[in-house]
Amino acid sequence: MAERTEQQETGDEVLVRVIDKGLGGRIHVRVSHFKDRDYIDVRNFYESDDGQWLPTRKGIAVPVELYGELLDALGAAKAEVDKRTAAK
Repeated sequence: MAERTEQQETGDEVLVRVIDKGLGGRIHVRVSHFKDRDYIDVRNFYESDDGQWLPTRKGIAVPVELYGELLDALGAAKAEVDKRTAAK
């Protein structure tokens, strides 16, 4: 899986990273602003017939205040992922 690390700003949104899932799919990690709150948004995107990358409904938007808890949870998940990948 290739990933892009360039940042792209559009209004109140910053595209932090693009992770290529293959088969015309990507995951976009963005920091965005909605209704007076900032969010970390992790969302699936698909490539339309005209070549544009469009968001799907599959994703999660976490308030930036919960960033530390999210990072801790992902760290805990890493231990389980490591166990599963070592078993294969």
